[in-house]
Amino acid sequence: MNLKITDLIYRQNRLIPEDKCKYFIDIFKKHEDKCTQESSTKYIVGEEEKIIEDNFTALNLSKHHKIDEIKQASDLAFYYINTMIINYTLFLKKNISSVITPDYMNRTNNIRIMRYKKNQEIKDHLDLGKENTRASCTLNLNENYLGGEFTFFSGKHVETFKTGDAMIFPAEPIWIHGTKPIINGERYSINCFLKS
Repeated sequence: MNLKITDLIYRQNRLIPEDKCKYFIDIFKKHEDKCTQESSTKYIVGEEEKIIEDNFTALNLSKHHKIDEIKQASDLAFYYINTMIINYTLFLKKNISSVITPDYMNRTNNIRIMRYKKNQEIKDHLDLGKENTRASCTLNLNENYLGGEFTFFSGKHVETFKTGDAMIFPAEPIWIHGTKPIINGERYSINCFLKS
């Protein structure tokens, strides 16, 4: 098998049932008072890297895990994330190297439900962070919006999602990615960074 770099983007469509997607969106709406804006290092052509506040909001399930209802949502989200980890590991073992194990990326401490409204986006950035991030996982929760496509490599590769679709990809220095602005509606997703 001849691999292209984009083959390392692993997709599992319709992983999450619609009723569970709605459950996560309802948790976000119920606990919206606990949501915050995010910030990350952005990579802008012709300028140095910068820390810029993103304009979407996120409910960090990992941060609020002492609230029973949020802990239950976090545990369910990790069930789907772990499914992605196992399947991605099997894909990598088969196509890249037989020595890769789930231990390579089996821990996270920032499971977040994210909401993007009209004109909101994530500008190009990396997910490397300070704690040896190995991969990023996204679980898409709805499809009744326009825009919001996931982009890699300065927009040269685009991924679109339906309700319940999931994606995992490496967090290495060349994996610059972002999302296009929402044109209409609201997009909800779950995101986390995976570490060893």
